[in-house]
Amino acid sequence: MTDSTRDEIARILKDDSRSKDERAKELLKMRDDARALQRAATESPMGGDTPDTSGLRDIDRALERLGYSDVAEAEENSAATL
Repeated sequence: MTDSTRDEIARILKDDSRSKDERAKELLKMRDDARALQRAATESPMGGDTPDTSGLRDIDRALERLGYSDVAEAEENSAATL
């Protein structure tokens, strides 16, 4: 994961101008994007991200900090699974 991803997560968590649900929704979008990158990396030799660097773990932790506990449900409702 890049520092810019960590910075984006921190920015979302600190944004008190939006509700927790709005911030969780944005983090879930980031999570979907990170999962898409993981899938691409497993399907292509050109993929540079690995599961360790995709940011999923940090995004999941951020969701937990917001009190969002339905990560497993989000995983099941994802467009595709690994």
